[in-house]
Amino acid sequence: MATILVVEDMPENIRLLFTMLEDAGFRVLISQNGESAFERASFAQPDLILLDVMMSGAYDGFETCARLKALPETRQIPVIFMTSLAETSEKIRGFQVGAVDYITKPFEPEEVLARVKTHLTIQQLQNDLCEKNQELQIKNEMLADHEVHLTALVEAKTRKIENITLALINALEHANFLKDNETGNHIRRVGEFSALLAEKYGCDREFVRRIKLYAPLHDVGKIGMPDAILNKTGQFTPDDMQQMQQHVIYGGKLLTSDEIDPMAANIALYHHEKWDGSGYVNHLVGEAIPLEARIVALADVYDALSSQRVYKPAFSDEVSSRIIANEAGKHFDPAFVQLFFAYKAEFEALRARLS
Repeated sequence: MATILVVEDMPENIRLLFTMLEDAGFRVLISQNGESAFERASFAQPDLILLDVMMSGAYDGFETCARLKALPETRQIPVIFMTSLAETSEKIRGFQVGAVDYITKPFEPEEVLARVKTHLTIQQLQNDLCEKNQELQIKNEMLADHEVHLTALVEAKTRKIENITLALINALEHANFLKDNETGNHIRRVGEFSALLAEKYGCDREFVRRIKLYAPLHDVGKIGMPDAILNKTGQFTPDDMQQMQQHVIYGGKLLTSDEIDPMAANIALYHHEKWDGSGYVNHLVGEAIPLEARIVALADVYDALSSQRVYKPAFSDEVSSRIIANEAGKHFDPAFVQLFFAYKAEFEALRARLS
């Protein structure tokens, strides 16, 4: 039974959350201010913390979260903010102090439970991955003098770690589905297109395998984006665009770990950079953009152009091809645009097979 610490000072919200979470099978602890939250979290070690942003007392939610993340005994506990604030700057501040997600007041029970369960799953898989990695390290040290045995053991443990990594990817993809129901087929196609482009570029088999595995996570940071932004059909305002651009930072943070291949974080963080430096959020230029991110950038746009979205119809092959050709040397690495058109028939056949 997972334990949830609710940090909230409004009695009606406490009653609602306590009943909702207890009925769902969770053990629920309550703190009504930041000071008691530090003590309760350190002693009880909850699996997840639901933290109100606007609280009375010496510490508001941002300060409470920052202090929890500064304490060794509580820094690994995922924190989900609860707030009625809608400003982009406030949400960005929350992610900067260590929160993993936001729940907007007034509460929707299905959304609260979906987010809680998703982040508990992610946390458990990360813990399992870390545990397996530690086991592997210990075994490596113990069996250093037994090379043959060690090699077999490393391979077995590596397979286990990769299986856990795949489970983590599935959990993160599921988190994307909670936010954007158009995501599923798109992210799988991006993985396949990226692998094909990497293969044609001459990348080794291991690189191709890894990019196929991690490219589907390119937009995992969208789990931190409001539905109103993801599903908006009209033109983005400057504030909308600023908020949407934060998804690459959030995705990079989710995938930055000693136990996760750095390629995954590179793809999430840099796939919206552009060859000419006009992308976001770091404005990298040319080959300063990681190879895997340059590949995924083209694969992502190719599929997006060819697919129907809430804000546009699917473009024809002629229109999609013209857009990609015009972006060579601007949005895209020109070498990959050249490869794309050289093997365009294979990309079209792959898309038809996956659709």
